[in-house]
Amino acid sequence: MTPYEVYERPEILVELERVLAVVGYDIEATGKTDKYGPFNKTIQECQIRDVRDWSIFETNCEFTVGASGSALFRLLGSRMTLFGVLSGDYHDKEYCPRGGCEFKSRQWSSVYVTLKGEFKDRLLDAVRLSTAK
Repeated sequence: MTPYEVYERPEILVELERVLAVVGYDIEATGKTDKYGPFNKTIQECQIRDVRDWSIFETNCEFTVGASGSALFRLLGSRMTLFGVLSGDYHDKEYCPRGGCEFKSRQWSSVYVTLKGEFKDRLLDAVRLSTAK
């Protein structure tokens, strides 16, 4: 097993770039379900969409409650690198009442933040503390 790297380069995000979204949280592990039932772990290949700046962007990944903080990876050379986390989503029920809809910015999408600046530094500090034990 090879640990993944944290993406630290300053390049801009590319519209329609393929990325890999990984959700490890499972609401069943807490003994709970939401109104739709258990929240499953998922791995999705999706695309970067509606890049607002280097810090915030949307994808066409589909998630529900409990996925916040999930990892987003991009391919750098031959290795996957962590470069963002899920911040939230737009799921407008009028636009898409039953799920499974196509991406539509700010109506049906997942919103991510990139790992940079103080956020990245604090994440790396937390990782160092957890590996030091």
